Amino acid sequence: SNSFCTLLVSAMSHLRMKELVDKDKKSLMKQLTEYKKELSQLRVAQVMSNTASKVGKIGTMRKNIARILTVLNTKERTNLRKLYAEEKKTMPKSLRPKLTHKRRLALKTNEKRRKTRHQLRVAAKFPKRVFAVKL
Repeated sequence: SNSFCTLLVSAMSHLRMKELVDKDKKSLMKQLTEYKKELSQLRVAQVMSNTASKVGKIGTMRKNIARILTVLNTKERTNLRKLYAEEKKTMPKSLRPKLTHKRRLALKTNEKRRKTRHQLRVAAKFPKRVFAVKL
C-alpha cells in the first residue's frame, strides 16, 4: 500500500498547458483515462486511510483532468470552426464568435448602405449640386 502511494505522489505534479497543446488527441485521451483511474484510486485511499493528506492530491488530479478536457474541447471547437468556415449561416451558435449583444445585433456594412425606395427617388430628383468656384 505504501509503495502504491509513493507511485501516485511521483506522478502528481500539475500539468503544463504548453505541453498538452502539442500532444495529439489519441495521447490526450489515453492520459485522461489514466488520470481518471488515478483519481478513483486516490479517493479509495482517502476513505481507507482516514487522513486529509490525500485531499490536496485529489485537487491537483481534478485540475489536471480539467486541463486535458479543456485542451480536447478547444481543439475540437477549432476543427469544427474550420469545417463551417465557408457556410457561416449554418454554423452552430455555440461556435460563432462571442461578441457583445450590441455588436451581434448591429447592422452589417451592406445593410447600412442600403436605401429605401423613397430615399432613392429623392436622390434621383434632387441630385447633389456642384458649384464651380472662381479663384
